[in-house]
Amino acid sequence: MGATLDALFRLQKIENQLRSVRGQIESKNRRVTAQLRRINTLEQQLEENRQTIARAQADANNLELQRKTHEAHITKLREALNQAKSNKEYAAILTQLNTDKADALKLEDRVLAGLAKVDELKKKADEIQAQLEKESARLAELKKDVADQEAQLADELKSLEAQREQAAEAVGPENLHAFERACERHEGEAMSAVERVHPRRAEYICTGCHMSVPLERINALQTRDEVQLCPNCLRILCLDAPSGATV
Repeated sequence: MGATLDALFRLQKIENQLRSVRGQIESKNRRVTAQLRRINTLEQQLEENRQTIARAQADANNLELQRKTHEAHITKLREALNQAKSNKEYAAILTQLNTDKADALKLEDRVLAGLAKVDELKKKADEIQAQLEKESARLAELKKDVADQEAQLADELKSLEAQREQAAEAVGPENLHAFERACERHEGEAMSAVERVHPRRAEYICTGCHMSVPLERINALQTRDEVQLCPNCLRILCLDAPSGATV
């Protein structure tokens, strides 16, 4: 293997290490993001619950006002009943009194049902609030984990970034461009070994995408120290890897 591919292998090895370290931090950050989503959902549920409580309480208050109005009217009817001057007037007032009493009982049932609904909604709000406090405490723990992890890996990350910069200079601008484009496409795996798929025929595939590689590119890899790309996935092709490198 020539110096160009050797330099690319070194760059790939450092890239893998760098992405691994960053991945550890990103993994914890994803947990923080997921926790924030859970908290936002609970906050929305709590706000919706509070609005529902306000509406239910207003309905219950309105029903209670109607009940009190009916009670006042019934009191007046009782007074009028005692002052009736004829049987006909007495019967009419009594009929109206009984009707209003029945309506008042119905209203009272509705008031009690409305108040029970309010109590149920408040209980649900308390449960959401308790869950929200629990999840908020969990969020604080996760954020602390991220900060601790970043502090723990800061020196290693700085060292790897310096190594990558140095390794990138060694491969040259054009090859670095091809390497970084392949990294973007394939989550950091810019290089791929070729594999001979038949012992008696000159047939090769890219082990990254498992598609056929033209023979002229294999010949170029065997005879020239220059970058050859897989025509399908655009990874940088190589015949083998030096000791300690991973393709």
